[in-house]
Amino acid sequence: MKMRVRFYIEKRRGEDGKLMTSKRPIYMTVAFHGSRVLISTGKKVDLKWWDQSGQKVQETHPDAVVINGWLNHLKHTAGAVWKALDSLSEKPGAATFRREFDRLRPRFSGRFFEIMFQFMEEGSNRWSTNSYQKVRSFYNQLREFEEKSGYPLRFDTLDKVFLEEFRAYNETKGRSPVTIHKMINTLVWFLNWATSKGFNVYSDYRRFYKLLGNTETLSSRVPVYLEWDELMQLYNYSFKKPVEQRVKDIFCLMCFSGLRMSEVARLTRKDVGSDELVVRRRNAIVRKVPLNDMAKNILAGYRDRYYRDQLALPPVSMVTMNKYLRIIARELGFKRKVSDPKNRELVRELHEVVTAGTAVQTFIMNALRLDIPAELITAYTGVKNDRRIGQLQQEMAEKHIKKFNELNISQ
Repeated sequence: MKMRVRFYIEKRRGEDGKLMTSKRPIYMTVAFHGSRVLISTGKKVDLKWWDQSGQKVQETHPDAVVINGWLNHLKHTAGAVWKALDSLSEKPGAATFRREFDRLRPRFSGRFFEIMFQFMEEGSNRWSTNSYQKVRSFYNQLREFEEKSGYPLRFDTLDKVFLEEFRAYNETKGRSPVTIHKMINTLVWFLNWATSKGFNVYSDYRRFYKLLGNTETLSSRVPVYLEWDELMQLYNYSFKKPVEQRVKDIFCLMCFSGLRMSEVARLTRKDVGSDELVVRRRNAIVRKVPLNDMAKNILAGYRDRYYRDQLALPPVSMVTMNKYLRIIARELGFKRKVSDPKNRELVRELHEVVTAGTAVQTFIMNALRLDIPAELITAYTGVKNDRRIGQLQQEMAEKHIKKFNELNISQ
């Protein structure tokens, strides 16, 4: 039997018979096996700010992010308790659930950076001066990342999407894969501390090292790209399933513009001009990318469609993108042999390894073949010192040098 969690705000009349509307407490109920546990969240809000259907504080409330983040913390904790108790042979009752929930319940953590400051304060008496300076510097780097990228830093947002955004942002700053790996080390150190203190109940960050790979592999990944005829085959193909068509369009747009998926996902209608795309962070223009005819044609198909937050394109998650890219590539027969991105000694078929990241690498390779200077390619992609440009240049050079083998040299 499943557990059900609901939030509601207290509605009660005062002695005068009127409904009380100011600073009403928010409660959480957990229902399972015929039992119902009522838990106080410790938060209060005026009745006018409560979203009854969404069971959360309205997003226009000044502290909506913090309060709703806390409610999500409690819901996540309730799920973890239920998962543990439901595996027992004896069905848990309300008292057992409440006891375990109170034991695991996180303390209200407020804002992410406030907790990180506590981490530094607690460690200042135990750490070396170098360690303290390293963490303090990283604290400032995270502040800058949130401000410049527009990615909200909370415990519940530190997931695979964050890692991709954080890595891409630091690559634009010219930081090496090894440096980025060290920064993630510091973040994981802090998150382990926050988890042990009960401030954090989310565990996605434990996958960061696996997602990053080791430092030796990071600098030697093999870029995978589509050849021009493969890209054209994909571009000209029409899919019956709407999700496949959306994935194809977004992927091809990235191949023609050099934008990363996180940047495409943030494009709004005002960012799409007749001849260029504007890439923004926190409403500040980062760069302008000229549009070729194929990119214009893709965007024209979405000009009269409307999506939430005035987005220019339909939202597609990274998981969905990668899943359907491989389905599409297999359907189109992309069986060209390529080196595995993580192990160049291993040979795979293209459809097995294509991902959203393949798009930017496709853009870079085709730009190099058109003799577009590396400096201009960097301006398009927004990534300084992009190692992929050097790797693809080397690959082109190796292919050209092998043409000497085709010459029939007479003695």
